[in-house]
Amino acid sequence: MELKFDADHESLLIWLYLEISDFVRHSELHLYPLRLSNNKNPFFTDAELYTCGIFAELMGCKNKKHGYQYLKRHFRSWFPQLPTYEVYNRKLNKYYDTLIYIFTSLSHKYGKVNPSFAIIDTAPIEVCQPQHAHHSKAAQPFVSKGYCAAKKKYYIGAKLQIVAQARTQKLPFPFEFSLASASFHDVTIAKATLPYSEFYQIDLYSDKAYIDHEFQRELFETKGIKLITPIKKKQGQPRLTLFQQAANSIHSSMRQPIDALFAWINEKTGIQNASKVRSENGLFYHICVKMIAALILLFVQF
Repeated sequence: MELKFDADHESLLIWLYLEISDFVRHSELHLYPLRLSNNKNPFFTDAELYTCGIFAELMGCKNKKHGYQYLKRHFRSWFPQLPTYEVYNRKLNKYYDTLIYIFTSLSHKYGKVNPSFAIIDTAPIEVCQPQHAHHSKAAQPFVSKGYCAAKKKYYIGAKLQIVAQARTQKLPFPFEFSLASASFHDVTIAKATLPYSEFYQIDLYSDKAYIDHEFQRELFETKGIKLITPIKKKQGQPRLTLFQQAANSIHSSMRQPIDALFAWINEKTGIQNASKVRSENGLFYHICVKMIAALILLFVQF
């Protein structure tokens, strides 16, 4: 399903609020920020809070503070109970896990699952440069030092893993994502996430980092997921055969769309630059809200 809004940001805001309100009323979303206090029904509702955070991201605001100022300047009459920035910031960071639920709900509602073909890959999320690691306390203790083979550089931060549905002549549709510390190997992250994936009986294309024959066999036996990796040269083998080179070329063409997806998400949201993040929860919020924004931009035109 593809929604269309001309250049009407107000229509987008109304649609977003109605979607989130519907999730709050008819799903488990209301359980995530459950409050056991006299303030269990705040004047500024949870639906308004999530709507403001996501809408500000869709409007291209650089960070939460700029987003708050944008909402206060242009939509104060829409949100008369908008709290102070300190309260707004603290609540968004505290309830970041509700955004994961919203992402999953939207992907199920608007995604078209291709039961035979998906792609998996990771991308670096940089919190700071290695030369600043010895005194940086941003997002500790979650972040760590990692190496990005594509950029041939070390960085301090995390790894974002995306499992995306293949779509004909379109960018893949991100259906699942997870975040891990940068020091974790790609296949280690996959071992912790794929056994719980909602995908079954599919071909899942990945790069060489996911080669682990025992894990690939277990994944196929338990979930019917065929984790397809490129062919590597065996020890002592001078070069791949022509058949193996051709197979790798086909594999590369099947995987290429997810590289384009990561580049597109980063261009639209700046997700790989988390240098403004200061807390662990702030890092999780940074990833979740930008993944939701990217997801919406894939099926909403405005």
